[in-house]
Amino acid sequence: MPTITVGTARIPYRIVGDGPDTLADDPVAFGRYATLTAFSRGFLNRIGREAVEANTSYMQPTPGTLRHIALDLTLDLTPLLPRVQAPTLVIGCTQDATVPVENTRRLHAALPTSTYTEFDTGHIAPAEEPAAFLKTVRDFFATA
Repeated sequence: MPTITVGTARIPYRIVGDGPDTLADDPVAFGRYATLTAFSRGFLNRIGREAVEANTSYMQPTPGTLRHIALDLTLDLTPLLPRVQAPTLVIGCTQDATVPVENTRRLHAALPTSTYTEFDTGHIAPAEEPAAFLKTVRDFFATA
């Protein structure tokens, strides 16, 4: 069975799939995995263990979440990206363990009318840097 490594944590599960030993079958492990990959280490240290544990119980493998993951793993829209003409804001997060920042940089490069910005956060930038995130989005909409 493959092992997922998050920082120094090793999780002996697949995220989704058929058969036993998927994170989808273990809500506690899924919540921990999702929390560890969604936020930067610095943010998790700042909010403390109690808040991390509370967040872990919130991050559950709902049917919608599992469909979203499965779609992300199988759908490739790359050939369609050059056709997008709408102004698009692409946000990369340098400490994102869910979507590597390299992926968002490639997305920006493939979208002809995109604006790009990066946050030094994990995947959920609005939680880690709410004021800066909100300012970025408002500034984009003001000029788009």
